[in-house]
Amino acid sequence: MNFQQLKYVTAIANSGSFREAARKLYISQPSLSSAVKELEEELGTKLFIRTNKGVSLTKAGSEFLDDAQRVLNQIELMELRFKQEERKTQFSVAAQHYDFLGNAFATIVNECQSLFHSFRLFETTTMKVVEEVQKGQSELGVLHLSEANELALLRFLEKADLAYEIVGSFQTHIFLGQQHPLANKEVLEVADLNAYPQIRFTQEAGNSAYFAEDLLDIPDQESVIYTSDRSTLMNLLVNTNAYASGSGIVTRAAEKGLVLVPLAHSPENRLIVVYPATSHLSQSARQFISVLRKIIAV
Repeated sequence: MNFQQLKYVTAIANSGSFREAARKLYISQPSLSSAVKELEEELGTKLFIRTNKGVSLTKAGSEFLDDAQRVLNQIELMELRFKQEERKTQFSVAAQHYDFLGNAFATIVNECQSLFHSFRLFETTTMKVVEEVQKGQSELGVLHLSEANELALLRFLEKADLAYEIVGSFQTHIFLGQQHPLANKEVLEVADLNAYPQIRFTQEAGNSAYFAEDLLDIPDQESVIYTSDRSTLMNLLVNTNAYASGSGIVTRAAEKGLVLVPLAHSPENRLIVVYPATSHLSQSARQFISVLRKIIAV
């Protein structure tokens, strides 16, 4: 059995005929038929049922196809990862929405301009951060761990074959506009927030319970505003009586019209960077992690 035979079986199953699969694979139909026959003989089982109307998978063929597609997907990910490593044309980081990332990323842009053709900071959902790193589209991902998400998120990272490093910890803060009735409090309790709308970052359907980016989840919250954009969240805070939760590490918060108030009795949150478990991080990636550690430690 070889890689080419896996591609052949997948192409035939997707095309529904040997002739169409051979055309797409740019090989002759007799060569394709011969290769599949050799594979079936090697496995000792039929993979396809051949009729005048085309072909269909046997039960064994369906099981073989599932395994073949998983192998081909892994090979595609490896090729993409190593091709990008070879080219080194772009330094890319995928992350949840954190204000301080801009400063950290700017440091890399300023100090590594000669190493890369382009730079990319992609703020997105938790699941897409993981997918970006898993597929090699970003060298690093930036997420947070909390009591609420740790078990599910670490299990998800392990399944994606991703490793992680803790770069620092922080207390949950409540983000308010300066006009908010609670803006003058030194510390806030969860009960103080019940009467006000909460702004949350949108996540994929079905995953919000485990992969929510927001540090505070109040199940009986009367009103919730969802957004996918950090600037929109900031504008909503400044112009409404809504609140949001975050790290409390915001550059020039007062100039942006924001007040950051610690949340009482909040558990420790940890900022982590994720990357492929088998990859060797570039010097630029290591430098980015070092800059993040310094920012979180302030």
